Amino acid sequence: MAEVIWDNSLLIGVGLIDDQHKIWIDKFNKLASAVECRQGPYQISQTLSFLIDYTDLHFSTEEKHMAASSYHGLAAHKKKHDDLKDTLNELVRDYNEEGAYNALADHINNFLAKWLIDHIKQTDQKFGAFLREKKIEIKE
Repeated sequence: MAEVIWDNSLLIGVGLIDDQHKIWIDKFNKLASAVECRQGPYQISQTLSFLIDYTDLHFSTEEKHMAASSYHGLAAHKKKHDDLKDTLNELVRDYNEEGAYNALADHINNFLAKWLIDHIKQTDQKFGAFLREKKIEIKE
């Protein structure tokens, strides 16, 4: 199973976003576990839907704060978010239409876990560094 373990290397230094990342990772791990245990279609579909809803909330939070702080990397960052949302929606569609456990498990293990870690460590941490450099605090 592609479990993502939270550790301090995933901190970006913005409390609100770090807290959301922890929840996002927890939801991802619940999905990976549900698929690995081959839980029923309803449970997996519900977990997928929750993960997508939380992903939308998290991405909206990041993008709102990027826009408010005039972050120069917003357009590229948003493109990565949009690409992942498209991928997740495609996964849900394929799973709901075909019940594709194997394809879903493969995608979780070979793409989503790596994307999540890489995105936080590379893309999100750049935003955190930008905020620190500009001495901008996010409160919410």
